[in-house]
Order: sequence, then C-alpha cells, then structure tokens
Amino acid sequence: MTGTHTPSSHPLARFSPWTDGTGCPWRGWKRLPAMIPFVIGYILVAWIVFIPAAERRGRHYWIDDDAVGHLLFQVPDLTGDPPRAILSIVTGPWINHDSLQLMYVTALLLIFGAQFELREGTLRIVIVFFGTSFVAALFSGFLLHLIYPHVWDTRFFEIAWNRNWTGGSAGCFGLLGAFAARARKPGLLLALFVAWECFIWWVNLRNYTSVFHFSAMATGFLATRLFLPPLPREQR
Repeated sequence: MTGTHTPSSHPLARFSPWTDGTGCPWRGWKRLPAMIPFVIGYILVAWIVFIPAAERRGRHYWIDDDAVGHLLFQVPDLTGDPPRAILSIVTGPWINHDSLQLMYVTALLLIFGAQFELREGTLRIVIVFFGTSFVAALFSGFLLHLIYPHVWDTRFFEIAWNRNWTGGSAGCFGLLGAFAARARKPGLLLALFVAWECFIWWVNLRNYTSVFHFSAMATGFLATRLFLPPLPREQR
C-alpha cells in the first residue's frame, strides 16, 4: 500500500532511532539546507557571536567574560536575581565559552541535531534544545543551592558556584536524549551517551558540567518519549 512503512529487520534496527517507519524520510542533499534551518542557523550565530568576543589563552580561544558576562548564567542569580537568571538561561545557549566547546557543540549538532531536525522538524528541535537547556540550568542550579555550602563545602562546588555557565552543550545533550528516545530499545544508545560523557569528564571536564549534561539528556529523553508522539512517515 502506498505510503506505508514497516520496521527495519536489520539486527541493530531496534536500537536505532526512526527504524520503525516513523519520522520524515530523507529528501536528498539539495533539500538539506531547507530542512535543517535551526542547526545551520544556530551554528552560524554561535560562531558569529564567538569570534569577535574571543581572546587567545594558551591553546584555545576563550570568550571575553567582560564583554558578554551579563548574558551568561550564574547559579547564585537563581535566588539573588531571578529575572537576570531567566534572561541568561535564554541567551546563554548561544554563547559558547571557548573554541573547544564551540567545536564540540557544532559536531554534536551536525551529527545528531541534523538527523533529529530532518526526522522531527524544526519546531521540535527548537523545543527540545532550548527546553532541555532551561530545565538543566534550573535543576543543576537549585541542586547546587542545596549542596553548597551547607552540605558539602569543597573547592569543586565552590568553582561551580562562582563561574559562568554558558553554551549549547546542555541543549545538545537534550537532543541526544531525544535521539535515543526514538529507538525502540533506547538502552544501548543511552548507555553509549552516558559512557561518552563519563569519558569526557575524566579526560577533560573534571567539573560540575556533567550535571547540566545528564539532567538535559534525561529531560530530552523523557519529554520526547512521553510527550512528543512519533510522526508518521507519510505525514511530512
């Protein structure tokens, strides 16, 4: 019957997203830019915002906090200045703090974000990207309020309390959660994403960033699984 699709019989199909006949089909390279406007737009804006405000420090370029500090999220603002905190949660995802983060976010969007936007549409990727960034900032910020300094007063949490939080990596991990949610058996993808974040934490991060990432990924997974029904393939 025209327009119907059956689940793929490939051995790994049940662990992969959109192998059950849902989601928009591939429409060809010529239509690709028109089908992923958010991914392309975000990457362009993020690079355009970063380059003029960046300065070289060691091996990387870093954002100049003096130039954009009023747009970056700080945990104490959640209780000390809530309007500023909300504004910074909206503006922060567009401003990546160094060139390494910017390249990482760009790669995640091109590999996973583009597929999600192709399959689910621009509105859904915008909701997931910014919605999970927002939830991650609130969850991680209020969790830190509960921990520091009354329960656990260590240098690790002191740094998290006093630093700026910014960039699109939390939104990208929200998309990773949404990406996994579209698999019939999402456990393998979720395990791979968690293992990857643990590896990156061990070799590079060693800070509170992973709390933002994991909370965003969990939010993206649950929101997509529970509240964003899969699109029938013939719908788009």
